[in-house]
Amino acid sequence: MMKRFLTLLTALLILSACTQNDTYVKPEVNSVYYEIFVGSFYDSDEDGMGDLEGVRQKLDYIQYDLGATGIWLMPISPSPTYHKYDVMDYKGIDSAYGSMEDFENLVEDMNERGMDLILDLVLNHSSEEHPWFKEAVAAKKSDTCEAVASCDYYNFSNTYQKGYHKIQDNLYYEGGFWSGMPDLNLDNESLKEILLDSAKFWLDKGVKGFRLDATTHFFDNQHEANVEFLKWFNDSVKSYKPDTYIVAEAWSHEGLVQDMYRSGVDSFFNFKLSQDSGSIVKSIKTAQGYKLAQTVEAYNDKLKVNNPNALDAPFLSNHDNNRSAGYLVDIEDQKLAASIYLLLPGHPFIYYGEEIGLRGSGIDENKRLPMIWDKKDDTGLTKGPVDANYKGKQEESVKEALKDKNSLLNHYKKVIAIRNAYPQLTQGEFQSVDLNNDAIYASLSDDILKIHNLSDTNQIFQVEYDKIVSINGKYIKKDKKIELGPKGTILIEKRR
Repeated sequence: MMKRFLTLLTALLILSACTQNDTYVKPEVNSVYYEIFVGSFYDSDEDGMGDLEGVRQKLDYIQYDLGATGIWLMPISPSPTYHKYDVMDYKGIDSAYGSMEDFENLVEDMNERGMDLILDLVLNHSSEEHPWFKEAVAAKKSDTCEAVASCDYYNFSNTYQKGYHKIQDNLYYEGGFWSGMPDLNLDNESLKEILLDSAKFWLDKGVKGFRLDATTHFFDNQHEANVEFLKWFNDSVKSYKPDTYIVAEAWSHEGLVQDMYRSGVDSFFNFKLSQDSGSIVKSIKTAQGYKLAQTVEAYNDKLKVNNPNALDAPFLSNHDNNRSAGYLVDIEDQKLAASIYLLLPGHPFIYYGEEIGLRGSGIDENKRLPMIWDKKDDTGLTKGPVDANYKGKQEESVKEALKDKNSLLNHYKKVIAIRNAYPQLTQGEFQSVDLNNDAIYASLSDDILKIHNLSDTNQIFQVEYDKIVSINGKYIKKDKKIELGPKGTILIEKRR
């Protein structure tokens, strides 16, 4: 226990002293991921578009200034749209983002640093501009599908059905999200092998895993078929590379998500906790700390039933959600929310810009606005999505935030450094602790006790402690009683 505390103390001293690379303390377990929309992140060649080389140039920031140990890149394959969730080539790099060499340089640099890269893998649909779809449509029109395999890569119909789009009279295709993204027929064994081969291609390039998009839509209204497909993909990928990490999007109710852990997939994003309607924000607004701790405990207990090796994937917001700075207006609320989700079990995900209070709401383009690096210097600043119309003011830049010891960014940095010092926060058993105070969130991960005060007033509670680390706010201790300030967070190495 003393060894772990000394590791933490070293990390905190580093934080207060400097951010030089040679003083960086690598965590025992990589657990914090940073989600990046490449087009809005950093422009390395002054064309207004963020690119892969820009991501590589900002690895020092992500790893040393912030402390994240992994990166999730939103889709980077060739695509006709700004968001790139409509893929035209599953083994390519969109030229707007750079070249395959740029990607390989990024992977090589990350692997040398001990960082993990995961890619967004879109298996539910392709682009209507994908050669498969063009070939299939042409064959359908000419009635030559017997000689064209790709005709069975998509779902066609001679009559209109819900979610289908018209090609011509008596010819329709399924596209549940949008006409420009025809759904793939994931029952087709040949197509499944092609998609698996694409995953292997990226693993061979040095990628450590995948984020799977829209997994509840693989087979609409066919839950068991979705679970079976995920199991096939998970088992197939891990038979090729056992340590591949897979995190999936299943934006649905808790019961369905919990059941999808039967697939063996490592993680599913925890939508129950996230967004302005999620349990974290609701609990902060109502000062219900103990209830939140119980919610987290119940959720993690359930997912372990279906997959004992599963790890939760908590987040505050992502590319589909309004930016959290828009509804957590007070910086102390932002810091408290960060303290809560970044110290949860599993693999927390940070959406780029969350750490500087980046704003944006409304249409999707507004949720993917340019990262602000320096308000006085436009170097690296992207133009952002063409159709973005958000007019709100961006309060802070990275450069300003790094200089301000009380900034949200430096708070993120401190919390992540503490998390990195304690691998049991990621992998340990999670247990809520009742301190006879509804406002207090207390949870035990092995011998580490995390305590958050969700209220606007000082709260007093009694607990045994060995060492106390202040994460945010002030506390006073006297004998076994602790008085924790408003929105404060402490970590305790609990006396056994």
